[in-house]
Amino acid sequence: MVKDEDLPVFDKVKAWFDIANEEGYDGHDAIIAKTLKLESVTYEPTKSNPHNSRTVYSFTVPRQLCNMGGNLHGGAVALIFDITTSTAITACSKDGFWDTGHVSRNLNCVYLRPAPEGAKVFVESWVVHLGKRMGLTMGVMRLDSEDGKVCYTCEHGKASVGSSSL
Repeated sequence: MVKDEDLPVFDKVKAWFDIANEEGYDGHDAIIAKTLKLESVTYEPTKSNPHNSRTVYSFTVPRQLCNMGGNLHGGAVALIFDITTSTAITACSKDGFWDTGHVSRNLNCVYLRPAPEGAKVFVESWVVHLGKRMGLTMGVMRLDSEDGKVCYTCEHGKASVGSSSL
């Protein structure tokens, strides 16, 4: 049996989408799994940044995720960041280190400009820090335009819910 940590990082991240896209899964994040396209995953650890991982996704804003004004809903922005920043952690997880799940401690989103229905958006997420139990990720959503204007940013505090040390 292949251990999760032995998979290429792209496949480790894609595994969440494979599960969420299984027939019969109807969780609130199911639409996100169908909407986001995983473009790239990098994990390039350095001495000063041993958890240097980044994910890039793209999507076209669907009507189902828009508010009445025809723009990406603020709650959808938070949900997208929750998933994409969490998968950046998956890219650098190892056996016994951030591999048994993690939960949000806080998710702070900044809404700079709207992403209208039909717009193509890129979502970049990266790990800032991972300790034994606490971590920090960040993300940015940009329009796929010549100037790549930023629409939304986030800072996402995470807590590892690994096995008990008792």
